[in-house]
Amino acid sequence: MRFERRLYSAKPAEETLRLIADFRNLKSWDDSVESVNPRSEVFSEGAEYDVRVLFSGNPIDMVYTVSVYEPGVRAVLTGVAPKATAVDIIEVTSTEKGTAIDYTAEIQLAFPYSLLDPIFAIGFKKTVDHAVEGLGRFLSA
Repeated sequence: MRFERRLYSAKPAEETLRLIADFRNLKSWDDSVESVNPRSEVFSEGAEYDVRVLFSGNPIDMVYTVSVYEPGVRAVLTGVAPKATAVDIIEVTSTEKGTAIDYTAEIQLAFPYSLLDPIFAIGFKKTVDHAVEGLGRFLSA
């Protein structure tokens, strides 16, 4: 399942990307996140986070890793759980009014759950849309 969203921030590209990619901030903008525990205090490529997300009321424990971090350009975070993987790709572009953000979430469920992708996609779409709305509010604060 792939979900692509575009939003804007008045903040500069480098600051915007760091605020999004440093998952210590994740709970501030994504209501589906129950907890985030960084495995180190320093944000950088390779940083890891233990994240507990609620999906349809069920807790899912994931380990997210900052796989790619290019300041002011893009970040890729990869989340792994026993029954799913998620890849969040965040690309930022400077504009006259701030920053354009292209956010892509790719979610792959393990077999046999992958057979139900069309059904799960409905719930994931709502979750992604709600998180992007929260991100917009977070970045405008």
